[in-house]
Amino acid sequence: MYRKILTLVCFVSLFTSLFAGNGKIVGKIVDAVTKEPLIGASVVVTGTSYGAATNINGEYLIINVSPGTYTVKASYVGYNETRVENVRVYADLTTQTDLTLSNRQLQTKDIIVVAEKPLINKNQTNATSIIKSEDLANLPVRDVAQIVATMTGVVRQNGNIYVRGSRSDAVANYVDGVMVNDPIYGGSSTNIINSAIEEIQFQAGGYTAEYGGANAGIISTTLRTGKDEYQFTLEGVTDNFVGKNSSRKMLGGYSYGSSQYIATISGPVIPSEKVLRFYLAADNNFDRSRARFWDGINMPNLYDPENSKVDTVSLIYPAGYILNDASESWHTQGNLTVDLKPLLFKLSGTYGVSKYHTGWSSTYGITDMLNSARAPYTESSTKTINLKTTYVISNESYVDLNLNFYEDYLATMDYDLKHNLFAYGDSVENAKFGYTLPGDGQNLSSYSLYTISFLKYGYQEAGYQKRRDRSYQGKIDLFYQLGKNNELKAGADYKYWTIRRYSFAYVFNYYSLWSNYPDAPETWHNSLDNYGYDVLGNPSDESGAYGAKHPVFAAAYIQDKLEFNDLVINAGLRFDYIASDGQRFKNPHNIKYLANGNIDQSELLNVDPLLQISPRLGFSFNLTDMAKFHAQYGKFVQQTRLRDIYQGLTQVSQNIKGGLAIQNPVGFGLRPERTSQFDLGFSQQLGENLAIDITAFYKDIKDQVQIRTVYAEQGAAHNGYYAFVNGDFSTSQGVEFRFDFRRVERIAGSFSYTYSDARGTGSSATSGFYAIWQSPTATPYFPQDVSPLDFNQTHRGSLNFDYRFIGDDGPALLQNSGLDLLFTFNSGHNFTLVSGYANAKVPLEPLNSSTTPWNFQIDLRIDKTIKIGQFNTNIYVSVINLLNTKNIVDVFAQTGSTSDGILQTLEGQTTYQNYLNKYGEKFAKNYVDLYNAVNNNNANLYGPPRQIRVGVKLEY
Repeated sequence: MYRKILTLVCFVSLFTSLFAGNGKIVGKIVDAVTKEPLIGASVVVTGTSYGAATNINGEYLIINVSPGTYTVKASYVGYNETRVENVRVYADLTTQTDLTLSNRQLQTKDIIVVAEKPLINKNQTNATSIIKSEDLANLPVRDVAQIVATMTGVVRQNGNIYVRGSRSDAVANYVDGVMVNDPIYGGSSTNIINSAIEEIQFQAGGYTAEYGGANAGIISTTLRTGKDEYQFTLEGVTDNFVGKNSSRKMLGGYSYGSSQYIATISGPVIPSEKVLRFYLAADNNFDRSRARFWDGINMPNLYDPENSKVDTVSLIYPAGYILNDASESWHTQGNLTVDLKPLLFKLSGTYGVSKYHTGWSSTYGITDMLNSARAPYTESSTKTINLKTTYVISNESYVDLNLNFYEDYLATMDYDLKHNLFAYGDSVENAKFGYTLPGDGQNLSSYSLYTISFLKYGYQEAGYQKRRDRSYQGKIDLFYQLGKNNELKAGADYKYWTIRRYSFAYVFNYYSLWSNYPDAPETWHNSLDNYGYDVLGNPSDESGAYGAKHPVFAAAYIQDKLEFNDLVINAGLRFDYIASDGQRFKNPHNIKYLANGNIDQSELLNVDPLLQISPRLGFSFNLTDMAKFHAQYGKFVQQTRLRDIYQGLTQVSQNIKGGLAIQNPVGFGLRPERTSQFDLGFSQQLGENLAIDITAFYKDIKDQVQIRTVYAEQGAAHNGYYAFVNGDFSTSQGVEFRFDFRRVERIAGSFSYTYSDARGTGSSATSGFYAIWQSPTATPYFPQDVSPLDFNQTHRGSLNFDYRFIGDDGPALLQNSGLDLLFTFNSGHNFTLVSGYANAKVPLEPLNSSTTPWNFQIDLRIDKTIKIGQFNTNIYVSVINLLNTKNIVDVFAQTGSTSDGILQTLEGQTTYQNYLNKYGEKFAKNYVDLYNAVNNNNANLYGPPRQIRVGVKLEY
């Protein structure tokens, strides 16, 4: 079916038009003296084929301009030529560039003007933040997520991005118009090479009907394209100058073995032909360890006198970094553009490979320090290919077609045994790599030291999982400029997915299970979770519950932007079609089973597709030439994480029939999440160089996923079971402030601040798990109490200050040098104080009534550019957390601090006194020191420590 639709897309695209994230340039050309409009003046964007002629009012319009910085040239018979340099074009926005031409009889020289970035873009009808490539080059942070985290409306916590109170999976990530979200868990699956970025545009809600698949925000990254002239860059940055041995420190910072090497090259494919141009970027990243505060541990010849001295071990662990936690990645990004007006082609693609260990794995933590060689190992790869074809019908319209392929693959396994599942429990195969197991299917025991168990060397700790997600997408749209003021867009897109997953948490049992039950692998174990792969892990196209999942997401939209001198109205409607390929039970309270223990598939029904129409409306009203009012209202819909609705039939059957407390179950018949939001804003330019924007927002989010118990009817073959259902809701409101200070002399800067209040009935799908599990009644009551969300941060902001000597300004030593400071702060996040530990926690206060401490951090970048031969050479030092501030990002719920308090409890004091009384102070101290090292000092409750990197970038 999807092949037929894609064929139709290709056919229709020959007769329709598409808009895909480009901007336009408009303006007026007049006589410099009389101010009369010049009719028929020629306007061109140099280095491109874009151009136009002025109408009877002296006005011109150039559409379909890729984001970037250009020179606009205007000429007219009898007049001197005028060029405006540094004209910046933004995706989906209009750039106003007016020009005046001087009569040759009055002036003999052509005029060159350098455009200034407008402090207020009167074309924006929603809250949009834009970071340009030249701004990126000066910032001390390089990662897209870190950059977005400095913008208003954004909270970054535990590596996740939360926008205006929505959950982390509600943010869409686009690269050159192609969504690169992980469909299973959300978030971006593609790393972007910093040097290849032309523009990052972030919209915190209120985006037009053209965009979907995200209820919270849009992070849209535009990559650079080739220019008329050849350009080449080579960059390297590392912290290895500090010293590879972590005991060596410089300026209070450790070396984490970090290095990054980047190369880019671009220009015309054939020097004499400008119509065919290319851009290619590649990088390599390596980190020996994650950066974190960690003092290490030095306890040689340690044994627990309560146990045998056979368990004597030396726990010697270096400070500063994690053993066997290395990661390495390679990425390439590029595009090829062909300008054969009226046809234009752009072929682009990305490819990335990552390999990393997970020292201190999430399952065992630091207690695998003696077995770090067998820490879980992951390999992943992501690739995208996109072909964009444009047919320019006229100066007012054009046709564009995007065809896209996306694939993401990930496998987590044992580093030595990798995909050989039979070998995990085979003692002979393990021995080949130096691991001695007691026997086939028998894992090693653990050391017991002062109430803490440590894995022995060779313990098989890695589970096995792999998944492959693949999509095909066709996208068509209509762009037509109807007169001066009316911009029409209409379009549609269709995306077809194939999703496969294979997970064997206890893969160590694979060998013995195969030996004992070779003819009935579907009954092996309830830890087997598979679809799109058979029970042996081979790709399978079998239909039904074990087949691959094929969700379909389609949409169509129409929008109209009316642009007048004092008013911009952006109105649209979006139609979404979401076919999740999920299933639901005929009767979820009485499920039938087959003799082999699996659910009877006849009990399952396919979930009906969702059809929804979402209105979007935004407007900007110019109060004066230096002030505007903007507002927007919209409805949004988004499919929940696919992980929440997909699980292998074997695991589903075991989980339901066993009646176990499953913290991450699956949902049956889940509906997509819906959001309504609006915001109101005011922008004011203060003087020539300062502007302020104040925006207030409100969001209402419904049908969020929550965990609940589904009860069984009397006589059912199962008890009640845990499942995800729709039910959580949340509201978020706040005020965002942003100040922009355009460079004056040597100083430029910006300040952003967000005051927000995000409340709801659940911060994640599993928020209610412990309430269900620990309920004293068989049918627990769940009041839908609204409380602050886990990721709520009332105050959050950033200040960026840039001091720069440009060109020949200043003393010779300081010319072409600069300093950039980034100061970030937040008021911490909400949590609930409890008493008790492990599974006996009891809340001491209303949910999320407490807050973690404030965080403050300063990042620094100092650089200088010098000329070496034909190369501009930029030498820089980048420092993360300049003051080495030990920010507390999380706390133990029992104490509200970075100590869990167990050593002060009756149980902890009794254990301490036992060692003290029976064995002496040395062994009592060992108990305290070891417990703190493993459970408190290692709790990862602090933000990043100081990191110092030195870099060199050569540009030709």
